[in-house]
Amino acid sequence: MSSFQLDSLLHKELYKDVLVRLIHGNELTLNYFELKNQDVHIPFHTHPVEHLVVVLEGKMEFIFEDKKIVMTSKDSMFVPANVRHTAHVLDGPVKALEIYPVTEDTYYKG
Repeated sequence: MSSFQLDSLLHKELYKDVLVRLIHGNELTLNYFELKNQDVHIPFHTHPVEHLVVVLEGKMEFIFEDKKIVMTSKDSMFVPANVRHTAHVLDGPVKALEIYPVTEDTYYKG
């Protein structure tokens, strides 16, 4: 059993003003991510597995090929595997969680 304080985890800057903090379990990965401001640019991308997104604070828009979804604090959604998406900050900073049913995600390597 492990416990941790999310904000104290070491982070990696994936893109300018996009911080990720990954915690790997035996069967799950938790990504605590932060989008600092409205200038954040995240390219369209996919993940090889479905994942759950939970917004902790701020307001963001998830953009898919055919729709947009606005999310605020305590909103959650499942993103299916291999679905192209991006996100845009509407009111930030945004802090959120992504939960994956695998112990690593090649999107965050590098």
